[in-house]
Amino acid sequence: MKRVLLSLLVCSLAAPAFAGKMKEIWQDTNESVLATLGFEEGSVSISGYKFEKVQGVDLAVRTFVKGRYRVAGTVPEFDCLTTFRGKTGHYRVQDTMCDQVN
Repeated sequence: MKRVLLSLLVCSLAAPAFAGKMKEIWQDTNESVLATLGFEEGSVSISGYKFEKVQGVDLAVRTFVKGRYRVAGTVPEFDCLTTFRGKTGHYRVQDTMCDQVN
C-alpha cells in the first residue's frame, strides 16, 4: 500500500522535488500532521496526498485526515496543508495547518 501511494506521489509531482526525496517528504508530512493534531499513528488515516502551489513556500502537500473513532456520534475529518522550505534539494517542514471539515 505504501509503495502504491509513493508511486502516485511520484507520478503526480507538481513541484520541483526529486523522486528520491519523495519518501522523506511523505514521512515528514505524516509526522507533522500527527503532531499538529495531537494524534497517535494508528488513531487516524491520512490520505489524498496532493502537491499544491502556495506563494512563499517551496513545496506544499495537502492531505485528508479521517479519525478511526467517533466523537459525539461523528468521525472527525480534517483538511491539512503542510508547507516545506527547500535548501539544496533537502526539504524541511515549515508549518502544518489543519481545519476540521465536519
